[in-house]
Amino acid sequence: MKKLFTLKNVLIGITFTVFLLFIKDNLNLVGQIFSTIGKILTPFLIGFLFAYILNYPYKFFYSKVFGKMGKKRKIFKNLKKPLAIICTYVLVIAVIVVLVSIVVPQFAMNITSLFTNMPGYAETLIDNINNIVNDLNKTLNLNIDVQNTIDNLYTQVTSYFSIDNLTKVAGQTTSAVLNMVSNTANGFYNFIMGIVISVYFLAAKEMLCRQVKKLAVAFIPIKFLPKVYEIVDITDTKCGRYLVGNIIDSSLIGFLTFIIMSIFQLPYAPLISVIIGVTNIIPFFGPFIGAIPSAFILLLINPWDMLWFIIIIVIIQQLDGNIFNPKIIGNQVGLSSFWVLFSVTVGGALFGIPGFILATPIFAVIYSLVKKKVKNNINDKGKIAKEALDFEVLNYAKIAEQQKKIREEKENQQKEKLMKIIGFNKNSEDDLDNDNTEDNSDKDKE
Repeated sequence: MKKLFTLKNVLIGITFTVFLLFIKDNLNLVGQIFSTIGKILTPFLIGFLFAYILNYPYKFFYSKVFGKMGKKRKIFKNLKKPLAIICTYVLVIAVIVVLVSIVVPQFAMNITSLFTNMPGYAETLIDNINNIVNDLNKTLNLNIDVQNTIDNLYTQVTSYFSIDNLTKVAGQTTSAVLNMVSNTANGFYNFIMGIVISVYFLAAKEMLCRQVKKLAVAFIPIKFLPKVYEIVDITDTKCGRYLVGNIIDSSLIGFLTFIIMSIFQLPYAPLISVIIGVTNIIPFFGPFIGAIPSAFILLLINPWDMLWFIIIIVIIQQLDGNIFNPKIIGNQVGLSSFWVLFSVTVGGALFGIPGFILATPIFAVIYSLVKKKVKNNINDKGKIAKEALDFEVLNYAKIAEQQKKIREEKENQQKEKLMKIIGFNKNSEDDLDNDNTEDNSDKDKE
């Protein structure tokens, strides 16, 4: 047995303690270091995410379209990968160009029209509120003074837009605009670099996977490797297919919303369908996040349009939950509604938008591993553990008695084995003594 308090272990413990104290006393510096590292690695993370998602169409082109290339002539075999990568990115760029050319002009026109007509929509909303309140006053004999409430609100709004407040807001707005421009430029740079890096990831994915496997085999004990491979496989199944399927499903929902809203001639169909499609990527909360502001926009125009929109969204979400989502994504997540709500809430609170999107598949991986471990432990405990799960026939005294019998049976089996071993040794000694006695008697006779 190795000694615990060796000089090497003591030095490692002291060094680790000093390192923790240094981090505690310099949290701001450590945070800045991690922030700088994160900014440097952001293009690579984006590139990895792009390559991971585009790996599915890449595999289709590589194995299906160009799968037979190079069987007769080996010279064409080396062209399979470049052609598959080129076709993948051409397809993606073509889809993006088509969507931009169709959606962006309509989207920009809707935004411009919305801001241009906002004063008229506000007046229409006030008139509708007046009519509703007057009807309530006549029907229920209420004494709600709408005009007084609107005047008080107007006074508060105009007082907010005083010269001092406008000066403060202007300074804050200038700073916010500069930050927004800087963040937009950094985001655009990271996006472009991510696309470039994703090409290299796809081209060298076999080599990178092989290098990662070598590192795992070199530094991870062999007994832990099967579990590591299992975690990687489950993560790829849960996260990869879920993300790709969720993107396809959200695009379908946005497109379907646009078609139905166009059929019913509801205003701002391109703008609202984009909002619905993008927010639908977020599980559970996504439909509400997209539907609430969209319904408010339609409320400014016409309450009946808002009502029709709510009915349409409810029907589309029912179709998505019962038909589209199971067919596209399948049972990749394997979580109940409660655990989806739990994972999205915790992930969003900790990591913001990325947490909202990635929390569900990541939690599904953890849930699958824990579920398998629990199942194996219950099976190892045998019949008693399975009976203990059935609360209708649960009988603690019976279980305790069965456990006692099992322990006694095991003890008796161990005793029998021990007695057999002892008996065998005694018989061997007796035989040996008899052989010695016979040898001695033979010698005496001689």
